[in-house]
Amino acid sequence: MANNPPAVVMKAFTWAYEELQLTALEASQLLGVSENALKETSLVGFESTSEESEAQIAFIRMYHLLYAMSDGDTGQMIDWFNRHNPHLGAIPKDACHNLAGVNYISDYLESEQREKPVAPPSFMIPGQPRKPVRKVAVRR
Repeated sequence: MANNPPAVVMKAFTWAYEELQLTALEASQLLGVSENALKETSLVGFESTSEESEAQIAFIRMYHLLYAMSDGDTGQMIDWFNRHNPHLGAIPKDACHNLAGVNYISDYLESEQREKPVAPPSFMIPGQPRKPVRKVAVRR
């Protein structure tokens, strides 16, 4: 984790929390810092060996797992993140108030990914009927 430039981690973290519609206050609470401290470090980031950086990287990882699960559909991601999940016994957003909570959500998302077999794209399934090609009349 020490090889991640702090400014890059901060930019990715900011993108992820804003995409999931967390406020700066909620993001700062997740990191265990004041909102002012988050704003002051917004361009340079936290030391790469700090607990804040570790929490940021965990949140980015969780965001990427959620992104993969939803095929990048932001609306679906936000809906899932803000809706009670009976498997987790919590609303994922509420669980992400610290590093342990973020890791809990990430572990769940990873287990969901492992359980879902990846289907090959439809153009690679042998014997699948092809869609008829529509002919277009060309005017001359």
